[in-house]
Amino acid sequence: MSQVRPKWKQVERYFLRHGYDVHDSGGDKIVVAPPDLRPDRQRQTVRIGHRFTKPGAELPWGHLHQIKRAFGVTADDILAG
Repeated sequence: MSQVRPKWKQVERYFLRHGYDVHDSGGDKIVVAPPDLRPDRQRQTVRIGHRFTKPGAELPWGHLHQIKRAFGVTADDILAG
């Protein structure tokens, strides 16, 4: 049985509720971490391609791994709210 991938609107809602900023950049979306100066966070931004930012589009595992590496947020975290 395969694991459920979150849709873009779920991802966007999670980040906005947790203080992240989501910008538009030529159709792509840029997720920016809040300025809390956490030392364990390596990168402060993640770019999500325009093909995956439609309301019903599921994020591919590559983007979800990128989010996990940058922010420490897993797909299960996003799905749990």
